[in-house]
Amino acid sequence: MDKNPNPVHNNGSRNLFCPYYGDCLDHAAKLHWEAWACFDCYHKMLREAGAEGPFSSGDTTPYYRISPEIYLHAG
Repeated sequence: MDKNPNPVHNNGSRNLFCPYYGDCLDHAAKLHWEAWACFDCYHKMLREAGAEGPFSSGDTTPYYRISPEIYLHAG
């Protein structure tokens, strides 16, 4: 099994506590994915030390949306 982070372009669960979550989120953002999941990732069950937020690792709904108006003011 591949031990590199492996986000999948699909709705599904993500592990917010994985130490590679930020890397996967950056990858998904660069590719303009609206959803991604950890399906076959070797690291999907890893937990990094730290405080847990008000959400669980099974949350798949974004907790915020970015207004398209920000693009009108950029540049």
